[in-house]
Amino acid sequence: ISLRLEGPSSANGTGRVEVFFAGKWGTICDDYWDRKDATVVCRQLGYLNAVRALSGSNVPDGSGQIWLSNIHCNGNEENLANCSHGGWRNHGCGHHEDAGVECTST
Repeated sequence: ISLRLEGPSSANGTGRVEVFFAGKWGTICDDYWDRKDATVVCRQLGYLNAVRALSGSNVPDGSGQIWLSNIHCNGNEENLANCSHGGWRNHGCGHHEDAGVECTST
């Protein structure tokens, strides 16, 4: 799974997580989103670790597709693709529930 961070602080490792699927970028719903999931995302993006998982008003709302929800990582996966989830486009979420991360290189 290809990932990117979006939002005003994305260059600093903080922002909304987006995944590339079926030729389009889309968001992840924050249902069950936690630091283990954020850790996998941050490491996949080249950071050392996750400071915290972001959700709700802490994440700038995305647009377009919401691709994933109910992601469960152990925290040691190399790629978000190795974590379980509720299925592509299978969610009951709005963009006010987009998931985000705060990553760190220290």
